[in-house]
Amino acid sequence: MTHSETATLEAQAAPPSLFIHVAGDVNIHAGTRRDPGLSILGALPISGTIAQALRAVQDGQRVNVTEGPATAAAAHAATGAPSIIIRDPAQPLKAMADGHQVDARETVTDHVALIFPESGIWVHPTTLARDGKAYANQAAVEAAAKELRVLGHDDWHLAPDTVYDRHVIDRRFHKPAADPNLYPHLLLTDWYWTSTIAPWSAASAFYVPLGYGGVSYGPRDYSGFGLACRRARQ
Repeated sequence: MTHSETATLEAQAAPPSLFIHVAGDVNIHAGTRRDPGLSILGALPISGTIAQALRAVQDGQRVNVTEGPATAAAAHAATGAPSIIIRDPAQPLKAMADGHQVDARETVTDHVALIFPESGIWVHPTTLARDGKAYANQAAVEAAAKELRVLGHDDWHLAPDTVYDRHVIDRRFHKPAADPNLYPHLLLTDWYWTSTIAPWSAASAFYVPLGYGGVSYGPRDYSGFGLACRRARQ
């Protein structure tokens, strides 16, 4: 059989698997044949949405390039074209109980930590509470945060006001004033203490009413919830 006859038979066969070839750290080559020259880590067959999108590119068809799952779903519904979701390294990550991480824009809500790459802050998304009720005072919330053990880390502490400002409060939302995809289970029957002590009195600290996202201060012997955070070691 001649080379041209072999090529004709291959073309008439079922569509071949697509393979991703990893060359070095960042260069990726996609093709329908294994290429030993590029397969430093081996050629891995791929399927699903990525395979559909790559085949569409090879066929000269339209492909939606989107920035998140919600956008991808909307684009697919509007055009019928497959979508590739672009990972934005500035976006936070959701860490699951088994340690694996997903883009925080994914709609899974059983994550146990949020990781914010730009600041190095991790936030435990679950309300610090005692049997679903507020702690008696700010010191008790601080103690509960320090006792937290999540993903093998024991350096959790009560979040300061700056963490709420930067990573929790989102006034596009109401009750709670936080993104429900990031913080899906916040309790709202009391305010949230921060670890930030009032500069004019050690007996007072700042707190956040997360129903609307305000920031205020009050005596530390008042009851309240809290959120725990940690800073990733460099």
